[in-house]
Amino acid sequence: MNRKPRPISEELLTPVLLFRYASAGLYIGVATVGIYASYFLDHGVSLDQLSSWSTCAESDSCSIYADLAAPQTLALTTLVTMELIKALCTVSVNSSILKVGPHKNPWLLLGVAVPFAFNLAILYTPAFQLNFGLVPLSREDWFHVLMWSSPIILIDELQKFVSRYQEERNLTAIRQR
Repeated sequence: MNRKPRPISEELLTPVLLFRYASAGLYIGVATVGIYASYFLDHGVSLDQLSSWSTCAESDSCSIYADLAAPQTLALTTLVTMELIKALCTVSVNSSILKVGPHKNPWLLLGVAVPFAFNLAILYTPAFQLNFGLVPLSREDWFHVLMWSSPIILIDELQKFVSRYQEERNLTAIRQR
């Protein structure tokens, strides 16, 4: 609110902003697929076996692919958690979450708490578990979810740092003219 409104001719989606969205989206995709794949790797499936899961012959080692509820739950919960963390990080486009924390926007906190509560209700209510095809997560599972989700904070903070640096460089160049 301290800045002047942007000129009407200024584009909304700049190449820099598009890069920021794409890089965050790329990590979100990698983490979602990564936790899904890591479930199988943690349960004794080799990377070679995992890459050829669709041609798995009927054997004991293929039985792990019979019930996909656990890896799907991990992937969905990781995706939801990352998106909610990302929402908390984007209180400001360029200021660090340490400088402009989400606590300054109670509506945002509510907008993050309610979906997370729904996610928990789906995970830990038997009727919802059945309807959504999900399973409850253990403490170890939550550790994995947080391990895969938390780097989105670092990615967002790095993007903001670079953006602030570029903005300062541009202002310095304008002042020198």
